[in-house]
Amino acid sequence: MNTNKTNPAAWQKLSPVAIVYFVLHFIVRFVKDGFINAAPALAIWVTQVENKLFWFISVVSALVVVLVIYAVLYYLNFRYKITEHEIVLRKGVFKKERVTLNFAKVQNVNLATPFYFAPFSLVNSHFDAAGSSQQEVVLPGISIDYANTMRDQIFNYRAMPEHAEQQSEAQEDANTPDLTLANFEVAKFGLMSGMMFLVLAALAPFTTQIIDYIKQDFAAPLTELITNSLNSNEHAEIAAGTIIVLSGIGIFVLASLLGALIRFYNYELSLEKNKIKRVSGLFERHQMSLSINKIQSIEVKQNWIAKLLKRYTINCKQINNSHANTVKKGQSLIVPVLTKSQVSEVMNLCWDKQVAITDIPFQPIAINYFYKTYLLYWLLPLTIVSISAYEPLINGAWPLLIVLMLAGAGLSFLRYKRFGFYFDGEQVFTRKGLVGVSYKVFKGFKIQQIATIQTPPMRKQQLSTLRFQLASGGITIPYLPSSYVNQVMNQLIFLAETSKKRWM
Repeated sequence: MNTNKTNPAAWQKLSPVAIVYFVLHFIVRFVKDGFINAAPALAIWVTQVENKLFWFISVVSALVVVLVIYAVLYYLNFRYKITEHEIVLRKGVFKKERVTLNFAKVQNVNLATPFYFAPFSLVNSHFDAAGSSQQEVVLPGISIDYANTMRDQIFNYRAMPEHAEQQSEAQEDANTPDLTLANFEVAKFGLMSGMMFLVLAALAPFTTQIIDYIKQDFAAPLTELITNSLNSNEHAEIAAGTIIVLSGIGIFVLASLLGALIRFYNYELSLEKNKIKRVSGLFERHQMSLSINKIQSIEVKQNWIAKLLKRYTINCKQINNSHANTVKKGQSLIVPVLTKSQVSEVMNLCWDKQVAITDIPFQPIAINYFYKTYLLYWLLPLTIVSISAYEPLINGAWPLLIVLMLAGAGLSFLRYKRFGFYFDGEQVFTRKGLVGVSYKVFKGFKIQQIATIQTPPMRKQQLSTLRFQLASGGITIPYLPSSYVNQVMNQLIFLAETSKKRWM
C-alpha cells in the first residue's frame, strides 16, 4: 500500500489487494439491491427459457466480467488522505464523489479482517459517523499498523475527560472475553432471525410459476421414480409432494443456519475500559467497539421461534440514521442468542446498573386497549364480511366465522397483555409483543422528545398514550392512566433539563 508517512495529508492509494474487496462488495450489492428488481426476469427464465444452464452460465459470466472491470476502475479512481482533523475520499467511476468526514463526527472506528486480507496483514477500517449512512467511510486494504495509527489520531483529536479511555485496542492488554458463544448456539440465530420468511415473502408473487416449474421438472420425475420403486401409484404423488416440501424447508433452514454462522462465527464479547468489544465472523473477523455512554437504548427480544428455543437476542442501539427509519449498519451491537441467565450477564456488561430486565414488575396498560383492538381490527371487519357473504354463512360456513372471531379475540388479548411500562425514577422500561416479546430500557436523561396522545374516547376514560423519541428511534406505550403519564412526563422532563451527563 502506498502510505506516505512523511506527508500523511497527501493523496494515497489503497493496496492492490483491495480490488478483491471491491469485486465482492459490488457483487453483494448487486445481489441485495438487484434481486427484487430482477425477480420477474428470473421467474420468466425459470419457467419459459430453454437451455437454462447455457444461459445461466452466459449471463453470470458476463455479469462477473462487468463487475470485475468496474471494481478495477473504481480502485484506480479511489484516493484518500488524512488531515489533522478529517478524512477525505475521492472515488467513483462514472459519478465522481468527494466525501469528507470530520473526526468530531466519528463515533467508532471498527476493524475487520476478511480472509483474503489476512495473509497480507491488511484490514478494512470502518468509520461510523452520526447521521446519514452516506457519510459512512470505509478504507479497505490498509495495513493494520496504519489503521491503528489513524484510530489513535482520531481518538486523540476527540480527547476529552469522557473520552480519555478511548485509545486503540491494539495498545490494550489482551483480555479473556467476558462472553463467548458456542457456534452451535450461534446457528440457532439463523432460525430465530426469520430471514427464510422474508425470502418466501419476496417469492410470493411468483408462486404459480414456481409451482408449475416444480411440478414439471421435479414432481413428475420423482412421482415416476417412486411409482417404479414401489410398483404402485396409490400414494406416489403424496410421497413426492412431501419430499419436495421437506427438501425446500431443509434448504431454507440450512441457508439460515449458514448465514448466522458466517456473520457470528466464534462470537466473543468483552468489556475493556468502558467499551464493549465484539469480535465475530467466519470469512471476515469483524471487530466492533462501542462506548457504553453512546448506547441510547437496549432491546431484548424473543420472537416465537426464540420462545420455543428459550433464547433471547440483545440489541444495543446507537444514534439512528437521520434519513431512514433504520439504524445504520455498524451502529447497533447485536448479541445474537442468549439464555435467560446470559441476558443478565450481558446487561451487566452494557449497563451501569444491574438489571434483570425480564423480571421487571411492569405496569399493565388499560383493558380498553383490548376492546379497541378487537373491535376495530377484528369484529368490525368480520361483521362487514359476514353481511356481504351472508348466504355462504347460513349454508354451513358459519363455523369459520366463529373460529376467526375467537382467533381475533385471542390475538388481541395477547397483544394487550404484552404491553407494560415501568419507571424507577432514572430508567424507563417498556415491554410489547404478540406471541413473542420485546423489552427496552433507556436512561431518562437521554430523551429528546416526549409527547402524549389522547383521542376523545381516551380523554373520557382518562387514558393517554405515551411516546418517547430517542436518538435511536421512537417508543410508544398506549392506554396508560393520564395522571400517571403526567407524573412520568414531569419527572423525565426534569431529568432531561437538569442532567449534566452527555447523551452520546
